[in-house]
This record gives sequence, structure tokens and C-alpha cells, in this order.
Amino acid sequence: MELSELVAHLQQQAAAQKLRLHEKNVYRILSALLATSDFWQLIDYADVPVPTGVLIVRELEQQGYVTIDSENGIFLTDQGRELVEKFHLVAPVNAHCPACEGRGYAYWLDKEFYRRFIEIAKDRPKPLRNYDQASVTPETTVARVQMLKHLGDLHQKEIIVLGAEDDLTGLAIAMTRLARRVLILDIDDRLIEFDRTIIAELGLTNAEAHVFDLRQPLPDEWVGAFDVFITDPPETHSAFRAFVARGIATLRGEGYSGYFGLTLRDASIFRWQEFQRILLNDLGVVVTDIIRNFNHYMNWPYHSETLAARIAPVKQPPRTIWYRSFWYRIETLPGFTRWNEPIQTDALYLDEEGSTT
Repeated sequence: MELSELVAHLQQQAAAQKLRLHEKNVYRILSALLATSDFWQLIDYADVPVPTGVLIVRELEQQGYVTIDSENGIFLTDQGRELVEKFHLVAPVNAHCPACEGRGYAYWLDKEFYRRFIEIAKDRPKPLRNYDQASVTPETTVARVQMLKHLGDLHQKEIIVLGAEDDLTGLAIAMTRLARRVLILDIDDRLIEFDRTIIAELGLTNAEAHVFDLRQPLPDEWVGAFDVFITDPPETHSAFRAFVARGIATLRGEGYSGYFGLTLRDASIFRWQEFQRILLNDLGVVVTDIIRNFNHYMNWPYHSETLAARIAPVKQPPRTIWYRSFWYRIETLPGFTRWNEPIQTDALYLDEEGSTT
């Protein structure tokens, strides 16, 4: 089978499962197989949602290009290596700066702050599946703070953090004592209580934390009241509205900024196009920065219970970091839209492309 036929066949199968893929997704899977036999690293290299990666790998097996050993991994066959050579594919090259882990922002710039944050973060509550929690590494959180500082989005700013406080981003910002105000919202009362305890212990007078369900509209006092918002949403359409659109609603006016993460592990590049159209056309903001794989997520304890684990062609759990997301920064433009409507759905975390909850 020619590669074009393989891609066309895969696209038909994908459509039947409400998934989307293109030729480059197949190329990236084949290239990644030159670097690893570990399925989770394969997804990391290829930047595809887990269900899409499973579909491609299973079809490559069906066509004789790979063999799958559920205990040991996925391997190119001789026929697969011939295909790779035919299309001049090479293994992925890691050219990231090791000092900043490829982010461009050095988490170690303030070593004392970094050490204090690590000491506090080690006692944070464990991630829960029912809230789609997965904590980023301490290095990621501290790098977020350094980026805020570098871009003028920290000093004397009023900052709101909407959900995803399992990363402790709001607490880390408050710990700098540089922001005028930090408001932390999360649905998980364990995280809010943890933040409140640390805020009290450190005597932080610039921070407050509240339990809040982002499916509900924000109270009027929070709308248009902040300089910066930060969030890290699931990749469903309803979650994008609940976290990102609602974050934009908190901004004071034109020229204010927001930060959020998007993965290619639970959403396709086609979904990203839809999200970017919402940002540009519906909400009236501009994207100023997209940093690839800025956010590194520690493996979560409930992995074996997820759809990703059930559909994976291998039995091994992830052994190293494989789940990463891109970090977006946006700014509001004149005439931007504040969206703050209720969301009537319980399906906030999963859809056809998502699988890690």
C-alpha cells in the first residue's frame, strides 16, 4: 500500500470515530518509531491525541509496518524500515536548550524562590481523576512566574487564576509578593484549603483563594476587574469557554493579557484551529506567544483507570514525562468580547479526542 492510500484509509477510519488526522501525523509516528519503542514517548514525539495515535499504530501493524509487543513496545518491521527510507524520514532531533528545558524562561533564575516553592509543593494534594487533575512539574510553574515577570505581567498587577491550581501557579505568584492582588479559584476544596494554609503561614496579604465551579458565570465583581488571567483548561469546547473565554471576561480592557495551556495529547491540530478562530473572531483577542511543550506534566496516579490506558496497544504505563502542553499568551484588542454565560454540561473533561481523564 502506498503511503497516500494508507493515509486515505486512516482518514476514513478516523472519521467513523469522529477523529481527524492528516498525512503529517502518519509521518511523525513513523519518524518517532526510529527514536523509541515506548508508546507514550511515541505520542510525545508525534504530537497527536492518544486515540489518533492508537488508530495509526494499529493500522501500521495491520499493513505489516510495525509489530506490537504489549509488554515491550512497538517496533518497525523490515517492511516498515523500507517505508521510512523510501520517504527519507529521520528520527526526531531534540535541539531544546537543556538549561531552560526548551521554554526560553529559566526556572532557576531565582534559586532561593525555586527551592522554597519545591519545599511547599511537595505536600500539595494528590491529583484526582474526577477533576481531570495532573500537576505540572515545579520547574514548569516557576518558569510561568518568570515569564510573567519578563513580560511585565506580574509587578503590581491584579491577577486571577481560574482552575488548575493543582499546579500551584496562583500560590507561586503570591509567594513573589510582586503582584498587587492574586485571586485563586478552583473547584477542589482540598487545593483551596492548601493554598489558604500556606497563604496564612507565609503572611501573604495579597492573595485569596475560593472554591468555584467555572461552569457557573463569574460574579459581577470579578468581571473586568483584573490585569492578567491564568488558566489551564481541558481541551473540550465547553471547557475552553468555561476557562479561557471566562478568563478573558475578567480583563479590564484592551491591552490586558491572559495565559493558558493547550495540548496535542487530548486535542488535534484541527481542534486548535477551531479554538484560535474563537479567540480571534468571537472574542476579539490576539495571540502574542505560543511556546511549544512549555508545560511538563508529572504522571498522574490514576493513569490505569483512563481511556488512554485501556485503548493503548501496550500494557506498560508511562515511565517518563510524556504529557506536555503549549503555553499561550493572548492580549485583548479594542472591542473584545466578555463572555460569561452558564455552561449546561457535565461533559467538561472528555470528548472523542480526549482520553487521559
